[in-house]
Amino acid sequence: MLVVTYLAYFAEILPISFYLIFLKRNRGEGLWVIFLYCVLSLLTEGLFVLIQQQLVFSGFIIVQFGLFSYYFYSTFRQKNFRYIALLGSAVFCVVAIANFSNERFTWIAESLTSILVIIYCILSLYEQIKDPETVFVYRNKKFWVTIALFIYFSSTLFLYLFSTTLSREQRHMYWAINNFFEILKNILFSVSFIIIKDHSTPATMEYIDN
Repeated sequence: MLVVTYLAYFAEILPISFYLIFLKRNRGEGLWVIFLYCVLSLLTEGLFVLIQQQLVFSGFIIVQFGLFSYYFYSTFRQKNFRYIALLGSAVFCVVAIANFSNERFTWIAESLTSILVIIYCILSLYEQIKDPETVFVYRNKKFWVTIALFIYFSSTLFLYLFSTTLSREQRHMYWAINNFFEILKNILFSVSFIIIKDHSTPATMEYIDN
């Protein structure tokens, strides 16, 4: 368990490093938002070790959702999807303000974040698949970011929903699941930062040009 915890922490360095190494190919597409999230996530983990205050994570959850909402809002092409992102942000703000002083704030806010980000990911994947400019969706940097977030929040949602029903020992035991998917998320972020942007011309356009 302890090994997985350390691996999850050091795995957060991977996407940060690869973003900086391949900085030129990561300009645009809102990838700086994901980079900022990775940096803040790493700093939050370190700060929590130092001061051991749950307020650190509570604050990070709010910042985390704000970054993801901005990322999806800025990358959505359809106006209807942008409106959904705005509505989701409004709902989150209301819930966060109403429950911030509540001891259950962390799991409430994290659960709501998971649900909303999963919805955003589904909309983003739908938009990417339907995009005629995309030949191979897996060659799109946004695809790997979306998949990383979708897998992570889908896998950890129920951990947060049922966290209040678990004892401290059970919570510690099951938290290894979160750590595993934390590692996977950062690996997929790294893939997004490493791959070269897809500048392929759609087959239909090639046919027209010829």
